[in-house]
Amino acid sequence: MLSEALVQKTKKNKFLLNMGLRSKATCVSAERDLEEELEVEKQTSSDLREVIKTQQEQIEEMMKKFQDAEAARAKQDEESKKRQADIDTLIKSLMSMIPGCQAT
Repeated sequence: MLSEALVQKTKKNKFLLNMGLRSKATCVSAERDLEEELEVEKQTSSDLREVIKTQQEQIEEMMKKFQDAEAARAKQDEESKKRQADIDTLIKSLMSMIPGCQAT
């Protein structure tokens, strides 16, 4: 009864809050505030999940590009080694044709 009278006569019932008592209106208001806060947190959580999903997709794309680049580099290394071996063989063959030159 006191809490209802105070709610009707005052704009913000600090006395009841300080005493640990809440009127029905105060509880409804607090519940509404909590529901609004929950909605904001849900939206923030949803936004963060979207950001994480986008970042994961970007990471996967970068990993694929990295793997493709690494495969291309490895292929180039193999081709370079083969060309070098062919050049070494050709040099040895040419050196063996020159009199007095010994291939090593």
